[in-house]
Amino acid sequence: MTHYARIALVAGVVSAWAASVPPGSAWPAGTRQAVDPMGALTADSAAILEDLRYLSSDALEGRSPGSPGSELARRRLIAVLREAGLKPGPTGFEAPFQFTGRRDTVPRTGVNVLGIRPGTGEAPGVIVVSGHYDHVGVRDGQIFNGADDNASGAVGVTALARALRGVPLRHTVVFVSFDAEESGLRGARAFVGEPPVPLADLAVNVNMDMVARTGGLLWAAGAYHTPALRPILEDVAARSPVTLRLGHDSPGAPEGDDWTRQSDHFAFHEAGIPFVYLGVEDHPDYHRPTDDFEGVDPGEYMNALRAALLTVLALDEALPLSPGGGA
Repeated sequence: MTHYARIALVAGVVSAWAASVPPGSAWPAGTRQAVDPMGALTADSAAILEDLRYLSSDALEGRSPGSPGSELARRRLIAVLREAGLKPGPTGFEAPFQFTGRRDTVPRTGVNVLGIRPGTGEAPGVIVVSGHYDHVGVRDGQIFNGADDNASGAVGVTALARALRGVPLRHTVVFVSFDAEESGLRGARAFVGEPPVPLADLAVNVNMDMVARTGGLLWAAGAYHTPALRPILEDVAARSPVTLRLGHDSPGAPEGDDWTRQSDHFAFHEAGIPFVYLGVEDHPDYHRPTDDFEGVDPGEYMNALRAALLTVLALDEALPLSPGGGA
């Protein structure tokens, strides 16, 4: 099946899912909706998948920082942020930073992509929705397209921004795609070091890294460090179209690896900011040139984005988190 046939096919799949959801059950009780964000996400499914196909295509050559492919990825992401009606940050939709990666001998320039969605002002605190758009580029003549890692998360950021347009969120939301995650979380650390809003206002980070290859199971890490997140995420899990399991966030975790340090959310954790990390366990194509768009199941990916959307909506209703562990 061609890329475009796969993209067209998913529209029928996601429409059937949307029709099966009882009215009002897609978000927490009490959430005020001027528009239906879940319906908007479903309606955009073909565009979302086309964005994923493009970001993980050979034309972008693995999106390594500073490369022509990285610039092409930024153009695409910024176009969607503009379409979603987001406001630019202090330096615009691009936030450049300097870094020296693990393999570098001289400083390099990375560029974060971000847009700001002002809230209604009813509640303090800012939600940061993130994913990194860089990957490892070209090695030994082979392109590492990084469809799951992490075109899936970067496209997820813009997909949620578009789905939430017109929804009266209580909190301001910053949607950001980080650069240079593969070089040591450099973009996330630059963001936390010089955020577009006061650091003290950052209430929680929802980070998506590898959310396209779920196999029906998506992990949510972070509740171990912030117990107040547990009832919120358990409620999301009860309504999620994909199995959402809490874990991978404690020393000696029963499910195996502790993912606390594994992606950009760790920069927030280091600064004392709660995080929710949505991702999947490693698969055979992880960090291999075979992590291509063809390996993505459209229905699985869209369901993961629905779970992420439910998470953001639930946090918008529940924040602020109480120090004692309850919302």
